[in-house]
Amino acid sequence: MKVQAGRSGGFTLAEILIALGLLGVIAAFTIPKILTATGTSKATAVFKETASMVTGAMTSYKANNQLLITSGFQDFENNMNFVSKATSGTFGSLAACSATLPCLRLHSGGVLQYDTAMQFGGGGVSGAGTNAENGSIFVNFDPDGDGSLGLVTFIIRGNGRLSTRGAETTAPTYLGTATLTAQATDPAYVSWN
Repeated sequence: MKVQAGRSGGFTLAEILIALGLLGVIAAFTIPKILTATGTSKATAVFKETASMVTGAMTSYKANNQLLITSGFQDFENNMNFVSKATSGTFGSLAACSATLPCLRLHSGGVLQYDTAMQFGGGGVSGAGTNAENGSIFVNFDPDGDGSLGLVTFIIRGNGRLSTRGAETTAPTYLGTATLTAQATDPAYVSWN
């Protein structure tokens, strides 16, 4: 290889600027996608952790107590690990917290909200009546506590199964609205926008 006189083996300023420009264009398209993927991955991890905690709390409760038609989510609360319980204020896409719609702030940053009047023997997706195992209750969950990802409604069945309605954009004013329908598959499924 022959080197021309007066020219070393380095890059010119123009070549370096072109390379930096190309890197800038690539970064402009990839960095937002990476940040979005990181946010949705975290939300999915928080969702799965919370789903596991909810089913574990119910399992622990049922190991020591009989599930009655008057049992509700507040009965499982002692078997859960949360930071605080709020009966006032708001969190993201959830309805306003109150004595009848308390909010549980989780260590993950997510917030669970349940209706103290909802019981396995009344309302729910299926099987109201005399058998709590056939009933179900709803619990709303905001994975980041600020509403940016919407909310998910957990459907907790008396037989221990958990499913979801899916990603929501607004909170229902009453958690037990009859329009909720379960996904056909278990374990729980959720997708983030």
